[in-house]
Amino acid sequence: MDVPLSLKSLAPYLRLCKQFESRDPVVAYHCQLYFVQKGIQIASGDSEGKMFLLGIMDKLETAKANLIAQQNEAVGNDIVASSHIESKALQLFLFADREDRASNFDVKVIKTFYTASLLFELLTLFDALSEENAYQKKYAQWKATYLERCRRSGEEPVPGPALHDQEQLDDQPGSSGVDSTPQPSHETQPSYNPSSTLPTSQPSYPASQPSYNNSSTLPTNQTATYPPVQPSQPSYNPTPAPSYNPPPQPTYNPPPQPTYTPPAAQPAAAGVGDLVQVNLSQYVNLDYQQIERVQKLCRFASSALNYQDYKTTLDNLQRALNLVRIGREE
Repeated sequence: MDVPLSLKSLAPYLRLCKQFESRDPVVAYHCQLYFVQKGIQIASGDSEGKMFLLGIMDKLETAKANLIAQQNEAVGNDIVASSHIESKALQLFLFADREDRASNFDVKVIKTFYTASLLFELLTLFDALSEENAYQKKYAQWKATYLERCRRSGEEPVPGPALHDQEQLDDQPGSSGVDSTPQPSHETQPSYNPSSTLPTSQPSYPASQPSYNNSSTLPTNQTATYPPVQPSQPSYNPTPAPSYNPPPQPTYNPPPQPTYTPPAAQPAAAGVGDLVQVNLSQYVNLDYQQIERVQKLCRFASSALNYQDYKTTLDNLQRALNLVRIGREE
């Protein structure tokens, strides 16, 4: 049965439902739920549209009963359902973005970008989209349209974000790192190389102590004096040998070893100090919704890190830490 004209704008969600019907019943169920909720709003005055919606509602009830029978928590628990759908959307989005940046522009990448944008839109069933998800949804829509246009015209696509085609993304709040992510300017920390500050060789000591030969300083010939009166009994009075005082031994005073003064600590990048100085003994007991929020912030940080958007990564991690430590994101 063809989709009535009044509901044509929602037809992609029925096609998405068929695509996921066998491999992911949770996503398929919420595709039908989205179709019904939005269809009631736009087909209120169209009898054909109302009859079509009634048929979808019957299928929706059947799908819900099957999930309940399987004890699937995604039915009746919005937190579980939104986390499941968001995880699937991010998985597809990141796959398509990697392929696109690797210059793989086949039809599969185009369809994956488009499917990811539809899954991000499903998250509006539960709450308003986060800034991160809203940006990723709009980027996926733009990229799918851009690649399809290039495919049809024969133009060579530009990998990643193309600045001249991104005016429609400029009004997005915040930055997810998808387009034109500035590289953080890391201050170079001085490196300490001990070999450059200490002497390369030990001072040389005298190889041997100076030797003294006492015999060389003593007189070799001693002259004896004989009394003239009794020549037969000479008395020998040798001249006393001069006393020898050896010179003092040279003393070596090694030069003082140079002392190394470590360089002053460089100021840390904004936000990093707060993350490092964490009191691990301080935390609060979180309820289920707060736990889910911490997990979501960590996923946002991981997603931003894939685009080397370190500012958004640190911001989400800091908010998650604040929730765990004081129960608030501020």
